[in-house]
Amino acid sequence: MKAGNFKLNTVLAAVTGISCLAIVLARTFAPYMVTIPLVSIPNIAAVSVAAAVADCYLDWKKPVPARCWVLTALLAALTFWLMPWAAGLVDAGEALRVGVIGGLVFTAVAFMFTGIRQKIFSGPAGKGWLAFVSPIASGFVLFMAFQAFAAVLL
Repeated sequence: MKAGNFKLNTVLAAVTGISCLAIVLARTFAPYMVTIPLVSIPNIAAVSVAAAVADCYLDWKKPVPARCWVLTALLAALTFWLMPWAAGLVDAGEALRVGVIGGLVFTAVAFMFTGIRQKIFSGPAGKGWLAFVSPIASGFVLFMAFQAFAAVLL
C-alpha cells in the first residue's frame, strides 16, 4: 500500500495560520478602521481554495499524490477547529462547529480541485502558459461555486 501524502494539510495549516495572524494583527493595530471578516463558509472556502492552489504550485508538474480522504478531512477539521480558536476569532462553543464545517468544506474543495488538477495536467491544457494560469482560474471558479452554495444554505 502506498503511503498517503499529507502535504496539502500542511499547506492548509500554513494558509490558515497566516490568515488568522493577519486578522489578529489587523484587530490589534487598526481596531476601529478595519472590518474583520467573519468565520463563515465563503471565507473557509477561500482559505481552502488558496491552500489547494498553493499545493498545486508546490507540486508543479508532478503526478497528483494518493490521498486518504478520511484523514485529510480529520486533519482539516482539527486545523479549522484549533487555529481560529487559538487566534480568538471564535469562542470554544463555536470552534467545534467551525472545525466540522471547515473539515467538510476543505475536503470537498480538495476533492474537486484534485480532479480538476488531474484533468489540467493530463490534457492539452497542461502545456504552455495555460497550465500556469488554469489552477488559479479553476480555484476562482470553485470559490465562486462555494459562494453560491453558501447563499443557498443561508
